[in-house]
Amino acid sequence: MSALDWHDAQHFDPIRDLPCALCARPTPMRSHHGEPVHKVCAEDWNDQHPDAPRHLHGDRDHGTERFHNDPRKKQPMTV
Repeated sequence: MSALDWHDAQHFDPIRDLPCALCARPTPMRSHHGEPVHKVCAEDWNDQHPDAPRHLHGDRDHGTERFHNDPRKKQPMTV
């Protein structure tokens, strides 16, 4: 699995750090489900769980249901 694309602001809590669900060190990062987790910890978890249920967007694999990519933002059309 490649690096997760978490570009959306929902993945960052500017107010407080919470213990990472995977390593217990503090993190301001949040998964799509609000679970506190470092992005690198989530990427490692995905690599270690290749058979976990997948999060598909159309026919594209965006990672696991637990930790997956943000959908790509559509680029505005230029004329």
